[in-house]
Amino acid sequence: MKVQRGVLVDNDEWNNIKDVMFLHDSGISPEKISKVKNIDLKRVKEIIANMSEAIQKRSKKNVVQEVGNQNKWKNELPAEEILRQMVESLEAEDRQDGARTIPSRPIDAVDRSDRLGEDTKMNDRIAAQRASSNAPDVLKDVVESATIAQRRREREDWKNVKEDISELLDDDLDL
Repeated sequence: MKVQRGVLVDNDEWNNIKDVMFLHDSGISPEKISKVKNIDLKRVKEIIANMSEAIQKRSKKNVVQEVGNQNKWKNELPAEEILRQMVESLEAEDRQDGARTIPSRPIDAVDRSDRLGEDTKMNDRIAAQRASSNAPDVLKDVVESATIAQRRREREDWKNVKEDISELLDDDLDL
């Protein structure tokens, strides 16, 4: 015997209830359940309705919320002494961020000459035209040439600086 919704039911009836609910949850119509289980259609619909109602009434529990609601300090702070003990029990993390990865084998240089990218010659010409736009007509060609030459020198200087830094790093790291 089993107690179902406050009513004592025998094992056969309880098995019928479980079977009806399983079949119903599997998508089988009450009419087919009634036919297969040899139970009155009215009784099948009653079982489905009663169980659906019982499932809806059952409260859904959130375990995290239940545990959180048991916290004795949820509405007020703990005593000063307890707070002090909590702070003392905490330890600062020892973190090692930003460590450089040293490769296990040499990394080959990549030829980037065939890649699409910045058109430095065009950018030089645009900058030169912009710089010469305020110059007198007689000096426009001179200003453009000087601007282009200056930009090339600056780019070459920057390339040399990057190479020097790379060499320093390579020497320093024994790569």
